[in-house]
Amino acid sequence: MKSFDKRKAFGQHFLTDVVVINGIVSETISALSRHEDHSLLEIGPGKGAITRPLLAQLPIEKKFFVAERDRELINFWKPETRITRLLEGDFLDHSEEVLQSLGKVVVVSNLPYSAGTAIVVKLCEHASQIPEMVLMFQAEVAKRLYAVSSTPDRGSLSLYIQNEWDVKRLLVVKPDAFNPPPRVMSEVVTLKRREAPFIELPNEAARKKWNDLLKSAFLHRRKMLRANLGHGHWKAAFEKSGVDPTLRAEALEWKDWMAIWQSSL
Repeated sequence: MKSFDKRKAFGQHFLTDVVVINGIVSETISALSRHEDHSLLEIGPGKGAITRPLLAQLPIEKKFFVAERDRELINFWKPETRITRLLEGDFLDHSEEVLQSLGKVVVVSNLPYSAGTAIVVKLCEHASQIPEMVLMFQAEVAKRLYAVSSTPDRGSLSLYIQNEWDVKRLLVVKPDAFNPPPRVMSEVVTLKRREAPFIELPNEAARKKWNDLLKSAFLHRRKMLRANLGHGHWKAAFEKSGVDPTLRAEALEWKDWMAIWQSSL
């Protein structure tokens, strides 16, 4: 989703809470057990709070990929023989070819607060490779990912992700679970690829069009849809769809989004 900017992470908060670590590891190992032919990708292993317990339970035959951008931590992990491949540098800078070369993977990460949104969008656009993810975000971002209709957190990010993914909260994580503690709450969420998306996006052009619809519908959150979609290039499709023009974008159900989309084809 190109409207979300790539941002560099700033600062690091290392996870130390054993209960949270065990919860993430358990869910990740369970996901791998459901996808026997998949490898594991961890983004940002840090000092290994999640990595070490994962390695203790990871079947020896499983490939384990790690992405790390911090130079000191890259050197720290290079001697680890269980790591099949170490992707060096900012995850957002890795090419499509690099990600595709990993094959089918389950993903786990304690995502950096400043880049979490951009990273999850990039991951979610590789649904054919990734069936499940276990990811930690700043709570504010996590709530947007699983927000349901008619709630304040429902927005373009919610719909873009939920179109292809079932998102659920797994854990609430307090600041004292980290060293140093951040100033905000965090949450761990699971993302499971839907058997079929609500709206099929067979190519990049369709994905850009879907992104444009969402951006247009949420352009002015407090305004009714007739103010956001009742003019411009979405006007005809919106009027043809029969969706109530007095609703706000966050109130729409999936049947409404599908009606607008179908009317645009």
